[in-house]
Parts: sequence; C-alpha cells; structure tokens
Amino acid sequence: MKTPMNTPSGLGNMSCTASSTYTHYGTDPTNHPDQKELSAALENLRSVPMGYVLLATDGVLRTHTIDDEVVDAIGLPPRLIKAFIDRFPYYEEVEARFQNSDGTLIPQEQWWAPDQSIIPQRYTAEQKEKARRDYEMNKDIIEENMRKKANGEIQGCGVRIQSNYKI
Repeated sequence: MKTPMNTPSGLGNMSCTASSTYTHYGTDPTNHPDQKELSAALENLRSVPMGYVLLATDGVLRTHTIDDEVVDAIGLPPRLIKAFIDRFPYYEEVEARFQNSDGTLIPQEQWWAPDQSIIPQRYTAEQKEKARRDYEMNKDIIEENMRKKANGEIQGCGVRIQSNYKI
C-alpha cells in the first residue's frame, strides 16, 4: 500500500472532518496502543519531499524517494500491519496479500534492498514529472506546514479507521 508523503493535500489541508467507520479500536482509535505505536513508527521514519510510504507484502514499512530508493525502513509485526491497513478501505485482495506477513522476520539487508516482486507498480516518468511540478508549485506551503508540524504548531488529524482486515 503506497501513500504519498509531503503533498499539498497531505500537509496543506489539516481539517479533520472525517470520523472512523469501524470501532474495533474503541471510540478513539488514535489512543489505541497499536495505533499509537504505528503512528510513532511512522513519525520516526526518515522521509524526503516527494517521497512515499510503502508497506510491502513482506511486512516491512519503508519510505522511498520518488525514484524508488529506500530512505528508511522498519519491520512491522502482524498486529501493526493490521493497524496500518485498517486505515485504508477494505479490499479482499489486500487482505489476501498480507496473510502471514511479519516484517520482524525479514533480514534487515532486505529492508534496504527488497525483492522487486513485492513492490507495487513504479511511478511512470510522466507521474514523476507531474509530482515534481506540483511540488515546486506548492513547495512554500509544504515546507511551511512541515516546519509548523515539527514545531508543534499544527497537528495531524489523528487516526481514521476505514476497515477491519482479518490477517
């Protein structure tokens, strides 16, 4: 599951109007221990402008450059894999792909050089160029929001649970 980082919509729009659909994490999923641990792991991963976060089917959560170089990585146990994918809409094929995944069992050498078969389709040259143009056009807003977030002036929206995967 690939998620863009540092996009204008990701950092520029800090309104939090959506609520969680599922309540298996309780009434406040942001404070559930698994979601808190996952949020901390995401916050601590090094990232780059125009990069993305990817949870590959091996259970390793990686940040990448737009050119698909690994920036940082952490192997997730099954409960945190579930916590991550529960933040996205349910798809049966996603559930099947993550059955028996455990990133803690993956050797660290593979965190940095994953088998290409577990990485989703790469960005095309056209998509990369569009991302670069969008970033340049919104660079000031993105960097200001990154600075404000780092200084604690703004916060994210918290956790929104959209599914209940059975893995």
